[in-house]
Amino acid sequence: MTKFEADVLAALRLLAPGLVDLTFVSTPLSGGERIPIVKIIDSDEPLPLHSLGDGMLRALGISLALVNAKDGILLIDEFENGLYYTVQPELWQLIFQVAQRLNVQVFATTHSWDCIEAFQKADKRGHQEDGLLIRLESKQGGIIPTLFDERQLGIATREQIEVR
Repeated sequence: MTKFEADVLAALRLLAPGLVDLTFVSTPLSGGERIPIVKIIDSDEPLPLHSLGDGMLRALGISLALVNAKDGILLIDEFENGLYYTVQPELWQLIFQVAQRLNVQVFATTHSWDCIEAFQKADKRGHQEDGLLIRLESKQGGIIPTLFDERQLGIATREQIEVR
């Protein structure tokens, strides 16, 4: 791990607040591949991260990719996969904060209304000026983008206007 370990642990703690630590180990069952294991409060033994659900693996993957994209871009396909809708605003907020600090431009795709609402809530909380939703629509043989800034996205989510 690097100096960005705290950012990765913060992402995992959104889903498992009792998480104490994360490490990667190689076991005979993993075929020599290193797997993430975690220490949880009140648990005597470390647990494989995958035993805590797909959302934990998804949060780990996104957070590791984010901290490794310093001064670059991060592409996230179907952001919401494996993530329960209630944790998405907090994960978006963490992504906004870390991306700003590390100078990372994040592009994420979704078809999920819950994900769009979570993005808007996190964008509103952090008062991000650069958070945009871009709708791509096929028209007359071309792809036409429609941009929604924070204010417009707030109206769209409040009034449940279809933007997907």
